[in-house]
Amino acid sequence: MSRLGLTMPILNQPYSNFPIFANLADEAGFDSVWDYEFYRNPFIIHALCAQVTKNIKLATGLAAAVGRSPFEMANAALDVEELSKGRLILGLGTGGGDWAEYFNGNDIDHPVTRISEYIDILRLAWKHLATGEPASYKGKFYRFDNPPMNIFGLRRDIVRTDVPIYVSGLRPKMAQLAGEKANGFLGFLMTPKFIKEVWEPNVVAGIQKAGRQRKDVETTALVLCSVSDDRKEALRRARINVGLYVCYPVGEVVINHMGLQDERNAVLQALMTEGPAALERVTSDALVKAFSIAGTPAECHEQYQQYKEVLDHVVLHTPYVPPIAQADSEDAIRNTIRAFARR
Repeated sequence: MSRLGLTMPILNQPYSNFPIFANLADEAGFDSVWDYEFYRNPFIIHALCAQVTKNIKLATGLAAAVGRSPFEMANAALDVEELSKGRLILGLGTGGGDWAEYFNGNDIDHPVTRISEYIDILRLAWKHLATGEPASYKGKFYRFDNPPMNIFGLRRDIVRTDVPIYVSGLRPKMAQLAGEKANGFLGFLMTPKFIKEVWEPNVVAGIQKAGRQRKDVETTALVLCSVSDDRKEALRRARINVGLYVCYPVGEVVINHMGLQDERNAVLQALMTEGPAALERVTSDALVKAFSIAGTPAECHEQYQQYKEVLDHVVLHTPYVPPIAQADSEDAIRNTIRAFARR
């Protein structure tokens, strides 16, 4: 059976809401609850959530590498591991395009090589911090060495040295890297057709290259999910979030595969000339159908089935982008929890 998770609407909620949402999802029987990095620190969020949850996995979808050294990321992950008693999934990526590059002032070119080196150092750092065994790494973009003398000793209370790492991306080379090195591959703006025809074959190619097995890598995707008894409102929220997402340059690989370039271009033109307020008007039914689960609870359950067939782990992604209001996002996540509760 496919695992089921959901995301919290990080961008427009107060910090005090995140533990509430995580606890509700835990009690409802969800397998995972996810945050992501827009202004808020995903590790601080999950440090709070760890205090009020017992079973649910705490996942970052994603934590951005561009603003952190691998050693800093390794320690932040171990903090959440300690607080949650080993429930972290570390979803990892370079960061979101211009957002990460301009704000951090760092390059994000050669993303596959960067993330490959990053994974190597994360695992090396976790092992060194737990055992004290000498460790050294020198890559094209990152390096790691243990100091000649460390009077502070090893890190205490390490739960695991093999924290699951999920690589985030859309393009074939990143999928292959996930198959070679990661515990999972995390996507967004996915369709079942793209997953079956592009994503899965590239993950498998990476698995075969590394001599691994298919069960070693979990395929996971954030699937926009807008649930409401008010069908019109559910679709409004979905149109806004889908409309903004399809305008991201990284999504072009999926847009082109689905043959939805004209619909996407119309949204992009309206966004550039009128701003986000145009999204609920110009995002077409075809885009909403392709890139979201949206409608009444019964309709959403029916649409969810097609993702269960092609993913190991389906993560229902709560609408959150402007101009969706805080109250609307809170209503959306509570609706999703009620509609998909397993207990």
